[in-house]
Amino acid sequence: MSDNKLQAKGYVVWSICALFFLYEFLLRVVIGTYQPSIMRDLGLNPVQFSLVSTTLFLLIYGSMQVPAGLIIDNIGLKKSLMLGSVFCALASLGFSYADSYYAALIYRMCMGFGASFGFLCLLVSVHDWMPHKYSAIFIGISQFIGTLGPMIATGPLDTLNVSWRFVFLSLSGLGFVLLILVFFFVENNREKADKYVILYKPEKISTSLLRLFSRAQPWYIALLSTSLYFAVEYLSENEGRAFLGLKGIAPDGAGYMLTLSWIGYAVGCPLWGFLSDFLERRKSVLKYSSVLGVIAIVMVLYSSSKLHLQIAFFLLGTSAAGQTVGFALMAEQFKKQFVAVGFGLNNGMITGVSAINAPIIGLLLDHVSKGKTPALPDYLYAFNVLVAIALLAVVISTFFIKETYCKSAVELTVLQKTR
Repeated sequence: MSDNKLQAKGYVVWSICALFFLYEFLLRVVIGTYQPSIMRDLGLNPVQFSLVSTTLFLLIYGSMQVPAGLIIDNIGLKKSLMLGSVFCALASLGFSYADSYYAALIYRMCMGFGASFGFLCLLVSVHDWMPHKYSAIFIGISQFIGTLGPMIATGPLDTLNVSWRFVFLSLSGLGFVLLILVFFFVENNREKADKYVILYKPEKISTSLLRLFSRAQPWYIALLSTSLYFAVEYLSENEGRAFLGLKGIAPDGAGYMLTLSWIGYAVGCPLWGFLSDFLERRKSVLKYSSVLGVIAIVMVLYSSSKLHLQIAFFLLGTSAAGQTVGFALMAEQFKKQFVAVGFGLNNGMITGVSAINAPIIGLLLDHVSKGKTPALPDYLYAFNVLVAIALLAVVISTFFIKETYCKSAVELTVLQKTR
């Protein structure tokens, strides 16, 4: 496959990987739509439900990112996607018949394991099957597709009068359909391997990983991606509605503003990707999105105009979408056999740091409010952490990220085979 040509087979492989990503994203968030009935049927308290719905799912999902990358690099895209599909389908089937807290917990953890392959397989399909010159735009479109999962979960499914058991049973069936599609239509791209002999000294995987992760650039990229993304996820999942309520925004209005941030994210992913590929710049685009993030979070915190807040949340989501370019840049830091590991590092850092920072802000908020219901000044004080993280993104993108001009930073010397 030429590096500059699109192939129909590549579109098919990428489309199936994108469908699986949407599917695993839907599995991740749909449980919240049926919270009351799940808690009632399984006899869960709020803490138990949070463990089932989010905590342990993300714990498995996040901790599996680098191992999942290693698995993909070693057994290939097809088998990895089949593995993820099987786990998600069987776990959904089991969850639909769960009759206790511990059963639900086990099945939900299995879903997290299967889902951990979704985004990484999608990124690998872009890297392996799409022309490198279009990699960022395809990663952006891929993330746009992923945002459809939460939209489906909180939109159409919320209006259907069906039980949560039927929904997860149906999602299990969808998982097996995806498994069939993967089996018949997804392939590992071996065409380049047939055309070139790649010269490198064989070494142990552990040695290669140690050498790769001892380089600073991948860690800077992962930290930058996390800094761009954190604010929009934190405000959506934690204190965003309460904070806006103190600004005089009604609950439905607050929900609308948070939705605007995800619309901005959905629009921004392909937009930043297109700009990066068109301009043949990674560092510059990441710097623009970082500066936009600082402007947006300051507007969110200190603006009192409803219109200004709506604009601010849209811009905040658009800024967060800049981490799309971070994934494209990460791919350019690794040799082909370790690209999935690089993607895992980036995605794992985003998940892990978000999981750590959220309770830190909660503890800070509880400290400044002295255990009482937080007032607006308390939120503004605690949310200085969000400003600091946004400023960190500007610093990293300006002084620590190296421009690749959309080319591999570790490209190997290759020799073409003679026939």
